[in-house]
Amino acid sequence: MLSKKVFDYTKNGKTVNCFRITNRHGAYAEILDYGGIIRSLCVPDRDAKLIDVVIGFDRLLPYIKNRNSYFGAFVGRYANRIAGARFSIGGNEYELEKNDGENHLHGGSGSFSERIADSASETDDSVSLTWNSPDGDQGYPGSLTVTVTYRFDDKNDLTITYKGESDADTLFNPTNHSYFNMNGPSKSYVGDNEIKVYSDRFIPVDGECIPKGEPAAVKGAMDMRKWSSLASVLAREETDQNLKAGSGLDHSFCVKGYTGDGSLLRAAELYGPETGIRMSVLTDLPGVQIYSGNYIPDGLKGKMGRIYNRRSAVCLETQYHPDSPNRANWYSPVLKAGDRAQYTTVYSFDLPPRAVVLDGYTTNPGDISWEPLYKVCRADVYDRTAPKDIAKRCRGCDAVITNKAVLTEEIIGEFDGVKYVGLLSTGANAVDADALRAKGIALTNVPGYSTEDVAQLTFALILEFCQHTMLHSDAVHGGEWAASDDFSFTKAPIRELAGSTLGIFGYGAIGSRVCEIARAFRMKVLVCTRSEKELPDGVRPAGKNELLRKSDIVTLHLPLTAETAGFIDADAISLMKPGAILINTARGPLLDENAVADALNEGRLGGCGCDVLTKEPPEADSPLLNAKNTIITPHLAWAAQAARIRLVEAVAKNLAAFSAGRKLNRLD
Repeated sequence: MLSKKVFDYTKNGKTVNCFRITNRHGAYAEILDYGGIIRSLCVPDRDAKLIDVVIGFDRLLPYIKNRNSYFGAFVGRYANRIAGARFSIGGNEYELEKNDGENHLHGGSGSFSERIADSASETDDSVSLTWNSPDGDQGYPGSLTVTVTYRFDDKNDLTITYKGESDADTLFNPTNHSYFNMNGPSKSYVGDNEIKVYSDRFIPVDGECIPKGEPAAVKGAMDMRKWSSLASVLAREETDQNLKAGSGLDHSFCVKGYTGDGSLLRAAELYGPETGIRMSVLTDLPGVQIYSGNYIPDGLKGKMGRIYNRRSAVCLETQYHPDSPNRANWYSPVLKAGDRAQYTTVYSFDLPPRAVVLDGYTTNPGDISWEPLYKVCRADVYDRTAPKDIAKRCRGCDAVITNKAVLTEEIIGEFDGVKYVGLLSTGANAVDADALRAKGIALTNVPGYSTEDVAQLTFALILEFCQHTMLHSDAVHGGEWAASDDFSFTKAPIRELAGSTLGIFGYGAIGSRVCEIARAFRMKVLVCTRSEKELPDGVRPAGKNELLRKSDIVTLHLPLTAETAGFIDADAISLMKPGAILINTARGPLLDENAVADALNEGRLGGCGCDVLTKEPPEADSPLLNAKNTIITPHLAWAAQAARIRLVEAVAKNLAAFSAGRKLNRLD
């Protein structure tokens, strides 16, 4: 719902209107038609209390008096600085106002941030403000028409869309200059806000905040890729050269993944620990300028009599990089004559659970994105966590996500406030489910994400034993083929799969997929399962002993339980065909590894392929490491990139379902 009221009057009597957009939950955004100022942005905190997360004023005069701070304003034609207040387009040089030392800043004095819009249009959830800027305005070429649309929806997303059209080539680099504090405007210092920036590179600047050199890798205070309190970042001001140059944070960061294709990308997030409010900043522009309010005057009286001081709030301004008109190899802010530019910024607000990922490296060593998870929680991701650090890293978290970091009864007993544990796996061996249940903590897993990959590795191991591919390839590379008298030779017997019998223990998703592949190889298939799932034509059920006696190849796809531990032991091996092949891509303890090693070394088994062992990583004296005819892969069946992407997406969906009060993949 949109309402409109008079906010104030200019000194020459012009009316300044305030548009309030209220969503169905009662949250609202207030926009002034003077400067396109975002005056208020009130969103719910964890206690359902509305918190105004931007600073501003109750009257127009303080906005005018503090025009150089650009409180909440729409800034343009060119946001940020242009070195020397000059630039060239098409061989023509243009001089601009020097309103920041020798440089030009934010479009110059008297620009859009200080003007009432020429027109306004309204819908139920948006207001669009239009300004007409004549040729030569502030020194810029071309007659420019710009429309800024503010839309506030039921998801508590404020979407700002900038549209510009000019009759001559000109610059168009708009932004919004709101100052944010997620703990609310009653806080006079923004340091207790936490920030995360999705950027590997930033623009180093000199003492006038003009870029020097090319984008550089983030390091020191500029590295905010993991959640950091702003206080901890700014505390380095005396030692970090970049903070010294900017008198704090006043730097442009390169949005990770930007290609110029118009995609909305997550640029940064700001989180208020006291309120639980997170703001995510999304943009289709290449940079986000982070400015820590270094020049807000101390003792400034703001809305409802609140006092603002230096660094009361922080700006996150989406834009082209500073001085980009003078940098030929940077993304260009030039708007061509007759073209229409359109840019979008979204300030998205939510109340995410606070989560920790204890051991994320194996799931994501850097080749996929945690973005699905970041969308649903405020997450700290650690590559690995030592047992002694688990309880500490879980402190203050609502959700704990783990793969193999073990959650013992003792560690779970230290949990205070944890409501949810999500597994980055199918198996739940790493957690004490009973201890979680006793504390009322929800537990989820991810079934089925790696079905194709485990089935694929199962046959990779089978085919290696049948074809001995690497053995023969190594022989060729070693010169044996070149030295041979014959056109063909073999180093080991080749076995044909067609007509042989594959015995499958377990007929869940993976077992049934293995069965399907085996039939494509025209193998005979026996299945031992408790499942009542109907078997395909030609596939026969069998008991354990019959399957062991009749199978040329035995593959395990069972869960690890008290009943299945040591499932293949000396007695089971004694029933198997001499020379049979054993495959285990399920769980290491399904095998009595000493018994299997003895059978291999004595030649009673033809081979054993394992992707899992009882102890991972194995110790040097692990029985199977030194056994004959053994292929061991390092628990990688699940690790295809596509499978890990599915895994992260599923973990995020599990947590989102829990947060919404729904049950998905629950084990508790």
